[in-house]
Amino acid sequence: MKLLKKTVCALLTICLLNVSVCTPVFAAEVNSAVPKLEALVTAIDTQPGSYAASRSTTFIDTTIDMAYSAEGMRVEIHTDMNMTASVVGVKDIKIQKKGFWGWTTVATSTGGEAYNVGGCVVTLTYTGIEYGEIYRVTCTHYGNVDEYRELYHETEGFTCIY
Repeated sequence: MKLLKKTVCALLTICLLNVSVCTPVFAAEVNSAVPKLEALVTAIDTQPGSYAASRSTTFIDTTIDMAYSAEGMRVEIHTDMNMTASVVGVKDIKIQKKGFWGWTTVATSTGGEAYNVGGCVVTLTYTGIEYGEIYRVTCTHYGNVDEYRELYHETEGFTCIY
């Protein structure tokens, strides 16, 4: 009986030591080949008009326009606020291509912002498009009139035909 207890204790100790050993794991870098695009920011000083009675940060225009040509895909992202904002802009821009398993990010941009204006337009061009493929754009609009607000936005997929 003593021999059986010693054998079981030895096996359990070996199992405990094997489980507690830390092995280093190296994570692979994700999408290191995804290009980062430069964005051009144009400030728009809109007049408040009928939105002057609004008492909180309100987005009055958030659009993403995409146009294909032989030079690439031109993306214009409009963000307009109800009043003059201390900051207004677009961030986390992703251009994605439809694949067999879903959407794959092919280009990114940090976006841009403007200060003390009613809105801005962020423009960028992606030159790596493939004719006949489906692309979409995702981004986050943000602004601060009396408090900071964000709005996530993604387009439908559009086929590249020019």
